[in-house]
Formats: sequence, C-alpha cells, structure tokens
Amino acid sequence: MHTGKRILIVDDSTTMTAIIFRILKDAKYTDIDCLHDGGSALAALRQKEYDLVITDWQMHPITGIELTKLIRADARLSKVRIILITGLHGKDDEAWLGGADGYVTKPFEPIDLIEKVEDVLSPAALLA
Repeated sequence: MHTGKRILIVDDSTTMTAIIFRILKDAKYTDIDCLHDGGSALAALRQKEYDLVITDWQMHPITGIELTKLIRADARLSKVRIILITGLHGKDDEAWLGGADGYVTKPFEPIDLIEKVEDVLSPAALLA
C-alpha cells in the first residue's frame, strides 16, 4: 500500500480522470482526489497538502502547463511534484521548463504511468 502519498488528478475529461484514478487504485495508492479544472485544483492545493499532481495539459480555462507554472510560483506549494499528461508529442522541453517533474504522452499503458509516479515520488527524486 502506498499510504501517506496524497495525489490530485486534474483533467477536464471525466473519463480520463476515472482511468487514471483506477490505475492508481490498482497500484495501491489510496489517498486520491479528482478535480476537473485548474482553478479548482489550485484552490485545493492551497487547502490540502498533496505530494503529487497529475494534470492534463490541454484544459480550459487554465491549461496543465499554466497550472504547473502557478504551482511553481507559489512558495507554499514548492514540494508538490507534478506529472503532465498530454496527447501532444514533442512537448518534453516545454514541460520541464514549465516546472513539471514528469511527462506522459497519451496513449499510455498503465505501467508507464505507475513507473512515472513511482519515479517522481522516489526518495532520490524528492531530494533533487
């Protein structure tokens, strides 16, 4: 069980949110919240402590990359790890420059997402 790790999924697609939620649950993550827009996510992050945000890149009105930059601009949220998920190829550099800790391209296999989550939440990554 992955106790103690709080994860926030942010995606304007309820289907994608449900898929990611199920993948994480199957991998034994137990403390998962889901929201469907960047504004709500930012408000939640300021009210509850999360270890990881998994966000879709293409959302409106706040995109995932904009949400990433807003999180990185808030000193209170500096320890939050962020994984961007997108169907856009070739955006790796923009994701890293925007402050993401990980990047997954759709379509992806569940194991790919879990490996990225475990990598981003690893003790070595948390020290970096």
